[in-house]
Amino acid sequence: NRHAVHMQADMDKAWRSARRWHRTPVLLKIDAKRMHKDGFQFGVSENGVWCTESVPTAYLCDVM
Repeated sequence: NRHAVHMQADMDKAWRSARRWHRTPVLLKIDAKRMHKDGFQFGVSENGVWCTESVPTAYLCDVM
């Protein structure tokens, strides 16, 4: 039911969140700085979760 990509700036928080949703979590490192520079919009929720509409594969840096 979610319509946005949910992201964490903190690696530990990202792992905790990923483990909540999947048995074998995978984290994708995203070049959000470059996305922002290229005009993508981001929002941040009250609990510190960053969101954007999509992340094109060109901005994926690493899989962990």
